[in-house]
Amino acid sequence: MIIQSHSRLEKNPSFTQWFSHPLWSMVAAFGCYFCVYGFRKPFTAGLYEGQFWLGIPWKSVLISSQIAGYMLSKCGGIFFVSSMAWSQRIKAILWSVFMAELALLGFGLAPKPWSILFLLINGLPLGMIFGYIQGFLEGKKNTELFIASLGASFILADGVSKSVGKLLLNTGISETWMPFTAGILFSMPFLFFVWMLHRIPKPTQEDIAERSERAPMTSNDRSQLLKSLGPGIFGISVLYLFASLLRGIRSDFAPEIWEYLGFHGVPAIFTQTEVWVTVGILVINGSLVYIKNNFNAFFISMGIILFGFVLLIISGTLGLQYLSSFWLIVLTGFGIYLPYLTITTSVFERMIAISKHKANIGFLMYIVDSTGYVGYNILLLCSGFIFPHWNLAHLFFEWITLLGLAGIGIALFSMIYFAKKLIQ
Repeated sequence: MIIQSHSRLEKNPSFTQWFSHPLWSMVAAFGCYFCVYGFRKPFTAGLYEGQFWLGIPWKSVLISSQIAGYMLSKCGGIFFVSSMAWSQRIKAILWSVFMAELALLGFGLAPKPWSILFLLINGLPLGMIFGYIQGFLEGKKNTELFIASLGASFILADGVSKSVGKLLLNTGISETWMPFTAGILFSMPFLFFVWMLHRIPKPTQEDIAERSERAPMTSNDRSQLLKSLGPGIFGISVLYLFASLLRGIRSDFAPEIWEYLGFHGVPAIFTQTEVWVTVGILVINGSLVYIKNNFNAFFISMGIILFGFVLLIISGTLGLQYLSSFWLIVLTGFGIYLPYLTITTSVFERMIAISKHKANIGFLMYIVDSTGYVGYNILLLCSGFIFPHWNLAHLFFEWITLLGLAGIGIALFSMIYFAKKLIQ
């Protein structure tokens, strides 16, 4: 009865017209990936105090293990996600989350240090999902708005998932079983948003004319794109790497950063700061959809990336003296996520539209994403083995200044390169 009623509802013209409405795609993408974070990030709410393995803090080991799974996933996604057909994506999303939750069950059951393997397994399928969802959104006249909503979801979800994890810990659930319990809480809303995602229509002929067709890529397609725009893609990958390193520390070591700033607050603080960042990023990146000229939109997007690195310099040099802890965390969030999300929201979308290569965002995104996760995992390993006395929470505010300066230089190089390459 429920299935039949559901089917009749989907065939109702007054209801199905919503499937093509931009708000439908925004809510579907936002909600789906928001829930995915419930299977990934809650475990970072734990402090795992006094726990070590091979002399390395246990929390760093756990984060590094999951990131290793993500890293492998992103590397594979360069080929796998970019070649996936539209009809295969929903099934891939469902199987990915199911395997991730099974891995969290294993994390709860397995003794140390074998539980490390289950967090690695957890990261493997989850690393593909962003690309699967993005495939439903690209190549449309409202793509920036859709992907801005998708990107904004994990800014807010990063804080909410840690707040949920902290609340579960406060109820007496152990750090070992808290991640699996959090995944169960996020399961039902996740399934609802996957259903919404499934109803998103393919790009129209008008979309294709404006943004170019997005199709699964062959190995020859990937090779041709890299030969044509390789140096520029490399520059953007480095910018994404810088943002990824800072984002990883800010996200995974948020409790330690707050303690370093002298703030000992309630679990809601993780969410409160990210609400401001989420709204701001959504407005800035979403507004790019109103710029119809692909060339103008591309270089304005690069300017937004440049501005993000300027904010990082301000955060590192002036923030500790002149801003409260709350607004300092918000400002660093803007400085990090402006480059991080503008690259996948608009830069790649408009680059493909301008160059007319047979390409999709999934391929380019997984190049930069794999670069970011490899770099972040190397950082975690270095802080554990080579420089065991590093305190990433303390070093965060020094590095944002250095990476901000380097980011400005590379952003300017990339803009000059693309100005010569694309405007001919």
